[in-house]
Amino acid sequence: MLFAALLFGGVTVTLAPEAKVRGTEIELGAIASVSGDELDAARLRTMRLGYAPAPGFSRLIVQARLRQDLARQFPGLELTVIGADTCRVMPSTSRVLGSAIEAAAQKEVLRLLEGREVEMQLLNKSPDLEVPAGDSAVELRVVLAEGMSKSGPVNVPVRVMVDGGLYRTVWTNWQLALWEEASVPKIEIHTGDVITLEMLERRRVASPGSGPEAALPAALVIGATASRDLPIGRPIREMDVQRPMLVKRGDMLMLEIRSGKVNARVAVTAEQDARAGERIKVTVMSNKRALTARVSSKDLAVIEIGGN
Repeated sequence: MLFAALLFGGVTVTLAPEAKVRGTEIELGAIASVSGDELDAARLRTMRLGYAPAPGFSRLIVQARLRQDLARQFPGLELTVIGADTCRVMPSTSRVLGSAIEAAAQKEVLRLLEGREVEMQLLNKSPDLEVPAGDSAVELRVVLAEGMSKSGPVNVPVRVMVDGGLYRTVWTNWQLALWEEASVPKIEIHTGDVITLEMLERRRVASPGSGPEAALPAALVIGATASRDLPIGRPIREMDVQRPMLVKRGDMLMLEIRSGKVNARVAVTAEQDARAGERIKVTVMSNKRALTARVSSKDLAVIEIGGN
């Protein structure tokens, strides 16, 4: 190699007949030896020649085309390209186990649902994946949207990262079961019935979801009127009942401000109608300050500082 550099001068690129490369892009230094002026040679070794072939495939680098690319990217540099007429490039690979992909998906779902009772059942096994071997270990990333809140089938994407870049996204399929304690009918409740405490019991049930699908706590159900027939054991949702207005606009009530163990009360006026548990605007009677509070009863609204 030293002889070639002395013979031709400048920088000499000697193309190998075949080479194995790591990562997702081919650099010149991985398929050829580069000698001559060390600063120029170092620049040439890191020259990118495009994407590396995927596992199971190869790519052919042609010396004549390489010579043209080098001349275009390094004008004025004295270059000599020798060696093989072509170089067959093949990827170095590593194997990612399907079980590792599944474990990454499951771990992230359980992290997102921490504090809740959850069961996950894998619906389809993930095959092992052959990926390009990078300079660092393959990374599995799972990014899920917040709000996974009810039972049913879920698809969890796992991003397979090679040297920090996305190589492939693998979708894993699960059956999710979320459980919670809820107050549910212990007898059949019919349309028009006013719900009482005696009609309810606490039971472990599959979570119906969040938002309009969420199970109402007993405090919001008792005294409400069933707007449809309610079967035994099914959580009662907002859409299942008609709850009476506890507060009407203009009503005077007490506002309790809670901060840890410290409570303070002031008289306020309701600025809108509200049911139990709803938030309304109130005006402090002494200084006309407007606040937002949660209705607790027909005579009381609450603000919890540092709470919900």
